[in-house]
Amino acid sequence: MTSDSGARERRPRPDHRLPRVVSIATRLVRFVPPERRNFASSLPRLERTVEFLVETDGPIPVRALSPVVYVGDVPVAEVAADDDTHYRFTAMEPERLEEGAPVTLGWSGEPASQRTAVGEAFVTPRG
Repeated sequence: MTSDSGARERRPRPDHRLPRVVSIATRLVRFVPPERRNFASSLPRLERTVEFLVETDGPIPVRALSPVVYVGDVPVAEVAADDDTHYRFTAMEPERLEEGAPVTLGWSGEPASQRTAVGEAFVTPRG
């Protein structure tokens, strides 16, 4: 480090690459918004929605942007981590999910060209 106040210290850029998806599965679930101590959740209670269970080969990096499962161009951004490699993405608007659309993983707002394909085309789970 230098004593020159005009010099800038070089810092390594953080690695925000998403880990590789090991597996993805879907299931129909009931969604009950989490209870918060200091405020009421604005998320709706859903009697039937689609949950994407995603397993990765490493933790998803923490950053200001959220990881998102995209079904075509429809973002599924409500996510909960079960541990460092298992994540549950819940579709808040399941009626918007299109049969046969590609399923990809990316960061919120990321263009489709930068997302990672994670499996087959979307098929509504039975149940």
